[in-house]
Amino acid sequence: MASTQIYTKTLSNGERELLEETLAGITYPENGYAEYLAQLRKARDRVAGMFSDLSALADLGRSPPVFCGALKVGNLPTSANVPVPPPQAGLAKRIEKPSYLSENLLTMIASFFGEPYSMYCEGRGLVNNLVPSRETSGDLSGLGTTSELRLHIENAALRFMTGRDCSPKALFLTGVRQDASPPYTRVSDARLALSMLSPEERAALASPAYQMKLPYRWRRSRGAYANVTTRPIPLVERTPAGLVVNAAFYGDMIADILSPRAERAAKRFEAALEEVAIDEIVSPGELLGIDNRVTLHARTAFKASFDEQGRASRWVQRIFVTDALENFDGWERIDDAVFAPTFTVEQPTSRPTAQLHG
Repeated sequence: MASTQIYTKTLSNGERELLEETLAGITYPENGYAEYLAQLRKARDRVAGMFSDLSALADLGRSPPVFCGALKVGNLPTSANVPVPPPQAGLAKRIEKPSYLSENLLTMIASFFGEPYSMYCEGRGLVNNLVPSRETSGDLSGLGTTSELRLHIENAALRFMTGRDCSPKALFLTGVRQDASPPYTRVSDARLALSMLSPEERAALASPAYQMKLPYRWRRSRGAYANVTTRPIPLVERTPAGLVVNAAFYGDMIADILSPRAERAAKRFEAALEEVAIDEIVSPGELLGIDNRVTLHARTAFKASFDEQGRASRWVQRIFVTDALENFDGWERIDDAVFAPTFTVEQPTSRPTAQLHG
């Protein structure tokens, strides 16, 4: 049986040194990201030759001859003497470091694939700091540890809330510090999983039989979002641009399933996704990019390490990209390319909630 494929690129030591020379002097700012992004575009132009293969994958493997829904870049430069992040670092806009290589690399490489941006309820700055805390250990989010964050498309419901696609085209992750026993980031290509299903099951997944909720951190950020669901939507869509998946299998993210046939198909789909999934560890010096339209990701549960001050060992950073920042017109712009949701949502339906189990 085939497994999810990742396009892998490992830099030479010379390329790594050139990248460090190019990026080490750029400071990731507390505010005002427009100038920062302009600096990184100039830096990207200086090193574009070493990333010509990534430029050719700007659609993230949706065109022949490469059909990989994820990519990994290794042997990236790392900062020396990276500090332990402070408690509640997941709320920080910026964490002081001797240099900001990880932020610069993450943002610059992501910019080959679209416009970098962030959601304010996911992280205060352009780059999100995914750092667990004792208070968030049980959360079903990037800040959690003890519960498995099962396979999902990031912010899938946002494709249906405003009349525009406000879900990320892709997300990119890099390691800053690592736990002694780190979790896996699971990656699963839906195209492989769907090939394992029957025509009837694929038809059920493509029917408007599912209602999705907003992620947990969104619900906490604004009380009006707590019980909002989408209209009935398909979990899988065939669009002119290719396959688009709208599934999230953790917690109560699938709020309602409108038929037993649709529920059976969703269970089979998740099982197939698990079969083709692969496990990655996002370590310092590595970057993982995920096509959020067709590749689902997950985080396994783990026992996080904390020091006596409650500071976590694990520190991962994340950024989103979109093809069109105009999709967020009308949203509150907290800072350049950092948006807070302000859209008006439909009232939730009165149907009883039917979660997907097993």
